[in-house]
Amino acid sequence: MEGKFIESKTARKNGWGSDPYRSVTRLTADERRAIQDGHTVWFKFTPWHYAQSGYKIVTYRQGYGYDSREPTSGELARLIN
Repeated sequence: MEGKFIESKTARKNGWGSDPYRSVTRLTADERRAIQDGHTVWFKFTPWHYAQSGYKIVTYRQGYGYDSREPTSGELARLIN
């Protein structure tokens, strides 16, 4: 079963590139729970580099917290449509 794609209106990206302290903050409790349950939480941002899509997928790593990545081509197609 494929997970849901949930848009976050509150997520905020902190730090970019190889910044060791980059993170995503301001996720709601429901969004954090959805990520833990295997759903995809994403948010829009204003891209400032030609290689950026304008969308980020929120990721979670135990011990490191929430971060984000660029969507795959399949994820991007689903977000745009």
